[in-house]
Amino acid sequence: MYLRKRIPYQDDPYLINLATNNFNVDSKKFESILRSAHEVIVLCNNEGEKIGFFCYRFLLKNIIFIDYVILDPQYQGRGIAHSLLPNLVEYAKKQRIRGVTGYVSKNNSKAFHTFKHWGFKPIINFSNGVFIGIHI
Repeated sequence: MYLRKRIPYQDDPYLINLATNNFNVDSKKFESILRSAHEVIVLCNNEGEKIGFFCYRFLLKNIIFIDYVILDPQYQGRGIAHSLLPNLVEYAKKQRIRGVTGYVSKNNSKAFHTFKHWGFKPIINFSNGVFIGIHI
């Protein structure tokens, strides 16, 4: 497995399909999120096939908000995300990122527990989700 930066013309159809199928987000809204993202990182398997991605934007100078973290359903539950966490933290530190925030829907308890296991803490509870964060 490895990470690489997004190549829009090559990756966007896959990313849009993955997001719309997993989160029922409107494709035009997701395209807007991709355009406004500071960076989109694509996760590839050893054969170079795209299997997921994450995108973020800066809230402040060194604090980011993760818009999406998506792993293709056929790769979920294999410990892939957990094994990549040290690489992601190291990458973030090289980008001078010191804080990471995100929002997890209450309908996605699996994601909430994964982020909690990684050290994210709830910051603000909303009726439909939780704003989470971690200092790295």
